[in-house]
Amino acid sequence: MKGPAAWVEHLRAHIPLALSGEDLEGVHQVRVAGRRLRVYLDLLGWRVLRDDLRRLVRGAGRVRDLEVALAGPWALPPGFRRFLEGELRLAREALPSLLASPWTGALLRALAVLPPLEEGRARQALGRLTAKAERRFEALARHPSLEALHAYRRALRRVRYAKEFLGLSSKREKALQEVLGGLQDLEVLLGLLAAYLLQATDGEALAFREVLLAERGRGLAEALPRLGLRAGAWGWPQ
Repeated sequence: MKGPAAWVEHLRAHIPLALSGEDLEGVHQVRVAGRRLRVYLDLLGWRVLRDDLRRLVRGAGRVRDLEVALAGPWALPPGFRRFLEGELRLAREALPSLLASPWTGALLRALAVLPPLEEGRARQALGRLTAKAERRFEALARHPSLEALHAYRRALRRVRYAKEFLGLSSKREKALQEVLGGLQDLEVLLGLLAAYLLQATDGEALAFREVLLAERGRGLAEALPRLGLRAGAWGWPQ
């Protein structure tokens, strides 16, 4: 079994990078570390500090979403790109109040003294996380929606992280998470585009939306068979 120390140090090391904006991995790795440490708390059976880590991850989320949108493979319409750049400046201005605050320092100190895992308790917690992922999958199969798909992806990610703390293979979870992660990036980009179109009349952006929707259809057609599901049975694009 692995302890939390490496991820606490990972979090500590990437906070300055996230604040500087010099490395796009900075904010992303802050979120990765925060999510992994939340799973460690699950394995401990602790509720304390979970809300703090959730606040950390969500607080950095806006910056990360905008960075991914701007750095992605898409040829963004000029007006939409300017909108994203403006939103990223605003999001970055808010980041120091979270990551450079005394609250974050106190959180790091608390995380640094987390106890080691007790194997029996940790394996029971893994069982609960696995059962939750299975319930999410069953809900997805019964009532297919993008929301249910992403809920399953998040549950799958927690199972992966828990297995890695326990020294167990997580190849399946990692592979599925990577497939579904691309769909989530598309959903985020579509959401940002929708926000832009609420305030702008932009024919190029409307055409770009159709491109993204078609790509989402192709992504679903690729991802769902990997899960043992058929897009056509749900009326989703094949």
